[in-house]
This record gives sequence, C-alpha cells and structure tokens, in this order.
Amino acid sequence: MLTLASCHLKDDHAATANISMDSAVIRADRMHDSGNKVAAAEYISNVHAHAGKLSVADEMKYVTYCNILYMDLGYYEKSIDLADSMLGILERNGLNKNPKMYMEIYNLKADALMAKGLYSEAYDYYYKAKVLAQTNADSCSFTIYNHSLGIVLYRQQKYLEAAQYFKQSFNQALYCNPDFSNFYLKQELLDDIGLCYGKLNMTDSAVLYYSKALKFIRENIDKFPGKPAKAFESAEAVVWGNMADVYIAAGRYDSAKTLLSNSIKVNLQKDYTNSDAELSQIKLANIYLETKQLPELKILLEDIRAELDTIPSRVVEIKWNWVASKYYEQRGDSVKAYKHLVDYINKNDSFIERNKALMSSDIEGRLKNQERQYQIFSLQKNKKQDEMWLVIALVIIVMAVIIIFLVLRYSSRVSKDMRSLTALNEKVNEKQQQLEIALKEVEFRDKDKSRILRSVAHDVMSPISAISALTDILIGDSADRPEEELEMLRLINEACNNSLNLSKDILEAAETIAPGNMHKEMTDVNKLVISCVELLNARAHVKQQNITVVSYDENIQAFIHKDKIWRVFNNLIVNAIKFSYENTTIAVKISKVADNVVVSINDTGMGIPEKNKHHIFDMFTESKMYGTCGEKPHGIGLAISLQVVRAHDGEIWFESVEGRGTTFYVSLPLKVTNS
Repeated sequence: MLTLASCHLKDDHAATANISMDSAVIRADRMHDSGNKVAAAEYISNVHAHAGKLSVADEMKYVTYCNILYMDLGYYEKSIDLADSMLGILERNGLNKNPKMYMEIYNLKADALMAKGLYSEAYDYYYKAKVLAQTNADSCSFTIYNHSLGIVLYRQQKYLEAAQYFKQSFNQALYCNPDFSNFYLKQELLDDIGLCYGKLNMTDSAVLYYSKALKFIRENIDKFPGKPAKAFESAEAVVWGNMADVYIAAGRYDSAKTLLSNSIKVNLQKDYTNSDAELSQIKLANIYLETKQLPELKILLEDIRAELDTIPSRVVEIKWNWVASKYYEQRGDSVKAYKHLVDYINKNDSFIERNKALMSSDIEGRLKNQERQYQIFSLQKNKKQDEMWLVIALVIIVMAVIIIFLVLRYSSRVSKDMRSLTALNEKVNEKQQQLEIALKEVEFRDKDKSRILRSVAHDVMSPISAISALTDILIGDSADRPEEELEMLRLINEACNNSLNLSKDILEAAETIAPGNMHKEMTDVNKLVISCVELLNARAHVKQQNITVVSYDENIQAFIHKDKIWRVFNNLIVNAIKFSYENTTIAVKISKVADNVVVSINDTGMGIPEKNKHHIFDMFTESKMYGTCGEKPHGIGLAISLQVVRAHDGEIWFESVEGRGTTFYVSLPLKVTNS
C-alpha cells in the first residue's frame, strides 16, 4: 500500500525545474506502473515545487494526479481541499475559459464529499457538473457525471437504476479522447453493469457484460504499448472475481473456484490490485465453507487475516469474522465462534449505521428537485431579461421622440449659436494676445529678479567674508582670551559661514535659472562622484560617519555640466551627513539602467516626515528640518538640484521612511539630446 500523507514531499530534485508537466506526468505514471508509487508522488511533487507559475492546464494535471492518490489513501479532506484550490485557480481565470476543467473538478469534489459521507453537498456538486455539461453540450463530460451517479445508486442497492447510468456513461465515453484513461473507464463500466445484473440475479445479462469487459480488455492490449502488462492483467482479474459471483449464485462452485483462484493469483502480486484479491479470497472462503473444505478454509482464513494487517478493508474484515465464526462453529469451538460472531455483529452494525444516511438519501429525487429549481431560476432570469429589454426599448423610443423634438426646436437657433461662437472665438484670441504679453513681462521680471539676487548675494558676501576673516584671526590669536569670549567668536564665525553658504546657494539658484549657462561635456560619472565623496569624507568623519561608494564596473560617460552636477551630488551627500546619526554609514551607488546612469545616496537617518514629502523640492520651503546634531537648514539646496537635473533632461526622486532613513536617486541620460 502507498503511505503518502501529502503530495508536497521532499524538495531535493532541483533538476526537475525545467521539465514540462506533461513529461513529468508521463514519467511519474511509468514509475507508478512499475510499483514505485512513493517515488512517483515525490517526483511529481518536486516538479510542481520547482515549476514556478504554471498554466491552468498544468495545474489541473497536477491536481488530478494528486487527487487520485488522496482518494486511494482515504484522505478525503485533503482531496476536497485540493479541489477547492483548483476551483480558486479556475475562478481567477474565468469560468467560460475552462468549462471542462470545472466539470472535472466538480465531479472530483463530489466524489470526495460522497466518500466522506457529506451526501447533500456531494449532490450539489454533481448537479453543478451536470449543468455545465448541458450548457456546453458536451457528451463526453456526462461520462464522469453518470458514472459517479451509477456508483452512488449501486451503493444504495438500486442496481437497475445504477446499470442504466453505467450504460449511459459507456455510450458517452465513446465521444471522448480514446486514451488509456478512457479505455480503463469503459472496461470498468462494462464490469459495473455486469455487477448490477448479477445483484439482480439476471445471470445471462451479467455473464454477457462480464464477457464484453474481458473481450474489450484483450482487444486493447496492443493499443497502449507504453503500458505494462499488469495493468491489463489486473483488470482481467477483477472481472474474473466479479464473474465468480454469478456461478456461486448458481451453485457452480467449481467454475467459481477456478475464476477466483486465477483472480487471486494475479492480483495478490506486488503492486497489483491487492484489495480486490482480498475480496476474491473471502468469496473463495465462503465456497470452502459451503463445501465443508475446512482444512483449505483454515489456511485461507489465516492468509486473509495476515493480509488485512497491511491491506485493511472494512468489508473484508466484516465478512472474514462471519466466515471465521461459521468455521469454528463447525469445528465445535463455540468460544471462538462466539467471539468472531460478536465482532461480526459489531462491525456490521457500525458499517450499516455509517451507510444509513447514504441508503436513505434520494439522489435522483434530489437532482430532480435541483433541476426544477434551476428551471424556475432560468425562467425567472429570462423573465427579468425580457422585462429589461422591454424597458430598454421604451427608453429608446422615448429618447428618439425627445431627440426629434429637440432637433426641430433648436434647428432655428443654430445660426444664432454660430454667431455667438464666432464672437467668443474673437474674445479668446484677444485674451491669448494679452496672455502672451503678460508672459513676456514675467520673463523680463524673472531675469530682473535673477540679476537682483546675484547683486544682493555679492553685496552680502563681501562684509560677511570680512567678518569671517577677522574672527578667524581673533580665534587664531586666542592665547590670552577667556574661553567665553572664544566661544562667542566661534559662534560668530559659524554664523558667517552659514550666511556665506546661503549666499552661494542663492547665486547658484540664480545661475541655474538663467538661460545659456548649460555648458555640457562628456564626463566620467564614476570619477565625478568619487571626487565629491573624497571632499566630504572629512565632514562625515566629524560625526564618525562612513561614506561607501559602489561605482559602476565600466567607464560610464554622460553629457553633463560637470560643475553643476557635482553640486547636485554634493548637496545630496551633505544632506545625508546632516540628517544621519553618528557612527552610521552613507551608501553611494552608481548603476546603469537602460540608457541612463542612476546615482543613489542612501542613509539610515531621520527620514522625511510624511507631511513634508510633497514640498521637499520647493524653493525656500518651510518644510525645513534641523540635522541630527542641530545643523541649520537653508531650504534651497534640493530646489537647485531639481532645476539642474531637469536642465539635463534627467530625474530626481526619493524614497523615505520616517525614523529609518532616506534614499535619493538622480537619473541622467547617457545619450546627447536635442535639448
């Protein structure tokens, strides 16, 4: 027996990553046929695990393969979960794309629900499969549906009705793809029909269909050369075991024993249908009991008992206790006879109780009721559609009448409206001329503003530079000065330096805004960034910070204004130093993305608050923040950087999480543009 708890087993076959699901299923099927069932399951599981995103068809093949394993092992809950998983995949891809897959999954889930004893839910899914088959006029899809219903009716001992469903299923299977699965289903259906007629004591009909099944198996052996002989031998052995029931009922024990012995000999082999061999053995045991062949019966009972420990079967267990009780009764051992009789009664009562719900359920009535409900729903839906179309028709008629009325009413106003439109157009042209004049005036004032900014910045820098020089002298000549006086001089010097930096920023902004100053040349971006970092290392060391640079592994040239782009990188790295904490690392990386060079500056500092993110590039923004050591902000460095980058047809952006740090990105085109 296969002892597998899940189709997701070992993950140690990386070589399966590039194998198609079709090839994997074929290979796993060969492994399964050769008796390596666990290996087959592990193999298909590894292929699925390494396959990445599969198509819907490949997912369906995988789910179907694992579902067979789950049903064989009695893992009905896992089978239901697997079906639900596949339904989710199909729903995400649309019902109309995969109606056959939906029907197959509905039937698989219904079978699992039925096996678990959830009959009402199972009937619902059987009916869903039937509706889809009817909608798509697919005779082949009815095969599985009718086969499943036939099995349910057979278990309910409604043998005549079951036989009719099996016959319908066989006729519909003729329209399906004649592969091995279709062959195996058809021989099974012929055998099932024989079983039904045997239960009805219709001996001739039963023998006829058993014979048809055997003939059908023999005729198809050569059509599937890739399949091992045991697949056909095992199928024949199952039919022999079932055919023996007919001869047992007729009292022809010798013929029955021959069929059962042949069946047992075949299916008791390793990797054959061992569970069917047990059923044939218990039938043979009954013959030995009837013919009072007690020595042979004793040996057979012992063999069956040993097999039940490894191949458990509730039905065989019950029948074995009955035969054992009768055997010991004939041997005069009343104690053992009584013990086995009690076991038989308890297990049989439990089995009957378990199947009570199934026996009392009316699957055909339930399905007919669902059919009526579906028809009522369809009629109501059609009625609503008819009402909707009627309303739409009325609305269209009313709208047509209104349109005709409006056309007739307003046709006389067309010429008047045209005159009004002409007058409005003239006013628009007049306003456009006024806007052009205003725009030229704005451009003039903008130039004037730039000139004033440069003049003011120069005028401010001269006295501040003088003050800064004097404070440097005074600080240098500090031998006899008190510490309090020196501290005040340092504060004056720092204020002067800040004012000078602000003046330089203002000059930079004015020059960036002014036209005609973009003197670009081919520049090595790696060297430009590294030179900027080298100059700022001393500033970073004051806060015990480390600046790392990951340069591009090739010479990367961009057509840029070298000084202005250097200023952009300088501004961003200075900001990173300013807003990072002590003993942290600032990471600068140069990379190539398509036809652009991208420079990123990452810090793990304060981060930018959400409320400031939309104004961070504004000139003289109020979204200013002090550095981690109280460094004062100016508020125009990023605005200047934005103008410079845009003048190069580039982009500048950032990603930031408050409290975790910020990464600024500068992207510049590598090719020379017309601009």
